[in-house]
Amino acid sequence: MKVEFVGTGSIGAIQSCASVLIENKLLIDMGNGIVKRLKQTGHPIKDIENCFITHLHGDHFGDIPFFMLDRFMYKIETPVHIYGPKGLKKTVKELFDILFPGDYETVQEVAKVDFIEFEEMKQVEIGDETYITSYEVQHGKIKPAYGYIVEKDNRKIGFSGDSCYCEAIDTIVKQSDLSILDMSWMDSKKSHMGLEDILKITQIYPDKKIVTTHMQDYTREQAKKLNIENLIVPDDGEIIEL
Repeated sequence: MKVEFVGTGSIGAIQSCASVLIENKLLIDMGNGIVKRLKQTGHPIKDIENCFITHLHGDHFGDIPFFMLDRFMYKIETPVHIYGPKGLKKTVKELFDILFPGDYETVQEVAKVDFIEFEEMKQVEIGDETYITSYEVQHGKIKPAYGYIVEKDNRKIGFSGDSCYCEAIDTIVKQSDLSILDMSWMDSKKSHMGLEDILKITQIYPDKKIVTTHMQDYTREQAKKLNIENLIVPDDGEIIEL
């Protein structure tokens, strides 16, 4: 699987919002600025077939209205599905109505974005023998928040979304060949992992490849200095082949 880091930053970071593109057509999170970032890196919006939203914070779903507008303006007719927590469609419509009052129904009639909400999603096949499983993680007061495992050709990529270090993170890492984990801060928080959590995970699972995302600039700089064998600290645009 081709894994491209569209964005690796957290709010306030220089680099773009945390977002990952798999095989050029599956997107994990679509925060503010991601639609333009995709275009800047040569990825047409029409190629996105599925998107999985981890939770309803703006830096993870806030560009969906612009994604819809792009499909509307260029009359993109290929199917697209956006999966996420309960309330996703209502929240997107409310945001759309603030940004572009009165235009939601007109745009959606052409854009035809299929919103698929769930409380629990054990596994879904999205075509091409690619399977996604969700795991509820702990992101402070935001409930629900999800991590995911993407499986294709007997390889698994795990995503923590935004989460503190909890049981679900261990579950994701144990099952995955490559785990892409929140590393917002230097130390642990109630809603995010820090560098100290990531170091612990690399030690507990020395045979697992850990990749960090959702990073503040200082956290990224410090993590890069450590040169840990099973830890990758990517910048925007980096690609990993699994």
